[in-house]
Amino acid sequence: MLVRNLDFLSIPKEFTKVEVDIYDSKSIALVYIDGKGYSLVLKQNDNIDSIFLLKTDILPNNINEHKDRQDFINVIKMLLDKIYSVADIKEYEKQHQEHVFLRLMDMLNDGVDIEIISEETSKVYADIEKGFIKLEIDIMENKISALNSSIADVSNNLQSTVNNIEEKDWGNRIRKTINQQ
Repeated sequence: MLVRNLDFLSIPKEFTKVEVDIYDSKSIALVYIDGKGYSLVLKQNDNIDSIFLLKTDILPNNINEHKDRQDFINVIKMLLDKIYSVADIKEYEKQHQEHVFLRLMDMLNDGVDIEIISEETSKVYADIEKGFIKLEIDIMENKISALNSSIADVSNNLQSTVNNIEEKDWGNRIRKTINQQ
């Protein structure tokens, strides 16, 4: 009998979302998925432009010195670069990625302008849910590929070792035969 626990695929039924206006009707929304991570959503008006999933254990109240902090900020920088690539504004008028990150996390932590989204209230919920399930499956496939590669390496090394032992054994037998004559 095969048994598989798919709890790792279960997604909370509600997400917490905060949003920051960036420039010219473009905004970045941060969606917190309890126990899974975050989603960063680039929006123009109410249209979704990009969605990124971030599987991390950073909590809104524990962001300092976390190992994933800089990667998180780099994704925000990517989104800001995309927004500002079509904008003709001075550099000092652009929002800095770390400030956007801190503002979004503070909004989540302080409960400011939080929107609770669910499958019934938001289209982005379904996209995030499917994305996290796909991400978990991709992670499992990568682990399986790495395991298969390791097994193949061990098998090849074992076969090479056996061949070396056999060659030495035959070489020793030939030397003994030659030395005896």
